[in-house]
Amino acid sequence: MKKQRVSLAVLIAMMVLLVRPVSAQPGNVWTAGSLPQQGHITGGPWTLQQRGASNAAPSAGYCINGVPQPNPGTERMSPYYFAFVTNSGNTMHGFFDYRPRNSNEAIVAATSTDFGQTWQFNQEVLELNKGICPASDNVDLASEAGLGHPYAMTVNGRRFLYNLDRRAGQVDVSGLVVHELFPQPGAPLNGVSATVDFAAPRTVGLLNPDGIIAEVPGSSPKTILYVQKILNGDRTGATALPVAQQCGQPSVFNEPGPSHDISIPRMASTEDGINFTDLGPVNGLNDITTVDPTQIRYIGPRGTLLRFENKWGLIISGGNCLDGDSDAFHFLGYAESTDLRNWKIINGIQNPIASTIPLTVTFNGSPVTIPATRPVVGDSLGWFNGRIYGPSFVKMGDHDGVMTFTGYHTPRPNDDRGDTRGIGSVRLHSAQRIIAISNGDDEPRRRDGDDDDDDRGKDKDKDKDNDQ
Repeated sequence: MKKQRVSLAVLIAMMVLLVRPVSAQPGNVWTAGSLPQQGHITGGPWTLQQRGASNAAPSAGYCINGVPQPNPGTERMSPYYFAFVTNSGNTMHGFFDYRPRNSNEAIVAATSTDFGQTWQFNQEVLELNKGICPASDNVDLASEAGLGHPYAMTVNGRRFLYNLDRRAGQVDVSGLVVHELFPQPGAPLNGVSATVDFAAPRTVGLLNPDGIIAEVPGSSPKTILYVQKILNGDRTGATALPVAQQCGQPSVFNEPGPSHDISIPRMASTEDGINFTDLGPVNGLNDITTVDPTQIRYIGPRGTLLRFENKWGLIISGGNCLDGDSDAFHFLGYAESTDLRNWKIINGIQNPIASTIPLTVTFNGSPVTIPATRPVVGDSLGWFNGRIYGPSFVKMGDHDGVMTFTGYHTPRPNDDRGDTRGIGSVRLHSAQRIIAISNGDDEPRRRDGDDDDDDRGKDKDKDKDNDQ
């Protein structure tokens, strides 16, 4: 009976994913409605620029007289990254991974009413090193492996927060850590402890989860896309690849060695938000064997799924062997599918929505420029020259929305301790009508935890970083 129930759940999940296929559909065309804007935040915990953090003084102003300092005003939103954003009308609600390099990690909630240019702090939870100070401004705490990369999802009327346990031996091995949310006015993370809670329940059934990319709007059972990451997988065990299919030493970025991880995008379904049934890998988003710098080897564990009239779209981040890392931070792109199983890249590394700084490298004896064409949002800006990833798109109208993302000035945070892990946003226009999105919270429940009326006009259709 148990086997029959599981099989029935899988069958139902696959049935709700189907979109009536049509032949020879043109890919959706994205255009930028603004230049990328670097985000700022009012209030909340310490930020890098409030006292001028640098490589020489990475903890400048973090503590005064043995007391951790808050953000005293409005400062650049750094060190924040990996946003998960929803919206009610023009009000954006974000959960962020707050992570001062080697000193702390926490989840922060904030709200924006100007399309992500400025954010107002709401709440901080799951802090790793609460109340602890480094010995001086010139050193850090050598501790930042907490719970990060937040994703929130409603399953059968219950709202859950999912986080990656980034401790060695746990990251990309154990299940995602799950906390149930009970949002209150001004406290959207209510129900989650103020300090880190590694003992909370974990997902069961997801394979080496690196994070949830997106949920399928309107699916029942709730169905997700997620990333399986097999650490060191392309040269060990049953997943080992021939040397010719492994990344070589990075020739551009200051990485100590190549990445040997394998990232596989997969689908899964759940009826309770904890126990998942894996539905197997999806095809076409990446190639785990490619060493071609113009192709996608790695897919990131954050994106947004969009439903159009006869197809699905997926905003993603991706990477290649040049990065020396499997965290998929080289570009932001877009793919399409009619069945959620088989995908076609529309905006890839060579024609991205957004990208890190252009590079010219030699591959197979010939020079190759990456990207080959100007990105949709324009050329990279200084604050995301080194990394760009973690896209989270919210729908504001049938064709428009705002994409929030993470940007690094340098590929490695240690290269510039005063300018790393920042939040940015850009307004995007879709040529085709967007019916629903993954983080539109299709179940009828208020999720912003505030007392305003901005939930009333909602569109009825909206249904690990391995830093060295």
